[in-house]
Amino acid sequence: MARSGGLIRSTVFAVAAVLAGAACGDGGEKQGGTPATPPGVASIQIVNFQFTPPNPTVKPGAKVTWTNGDTAVHSIKDTSPLATPVSPDMAKDATFSITYGQPGSYTYICGIHQYMTGSVTVAP
Repeated sequence: MARSGGLIRSTVFAVAAVLAGAACGDGGEKQGGTPATPPGVASIQIVNFQFTPPNPTVKPGAKVTWTNGDTAVHSIKDTSPLATPVSPDMAKDATFSITYGQPGSYTYICGIHQYMTGSVTVAP
C-alpha cells in the first residue's frame, strides 16, 4: 500500500510539472507581447472607430477578416494597388475578408470614416 501512495504522489508531481511547463510557454505570443498570427489567418476587430490590430503581418495566401464590433456601420476599402472591391456596409458583428496572395504592404481605410486607416503586410 505504501508503494501505491508513492506512485500516486509521483504521478501527481509529474502532472503538476507538465502543467507548470505549459503555463510558462509562449501562450501563442511573439516576443514583445504581441499575439502571434497563425499562418494563413488574421483577425482585425473594429472597435471605437479603430482597427485592432491596425497593421498585422501575415504570410502569402493569408485570409484577413475584419469584424465590426461597433454599433456604427463601417466598410473596408483597400487603397493599395491591389484595389479589391469595397466591402458592403458592415453592421455590428458583420465580417469581411480579403485573401492576400503576394508579399507587399496593402493599405486600407474605412470607406465611411476615412480617417480610420491600417495596412496589412504580407511577408514570406
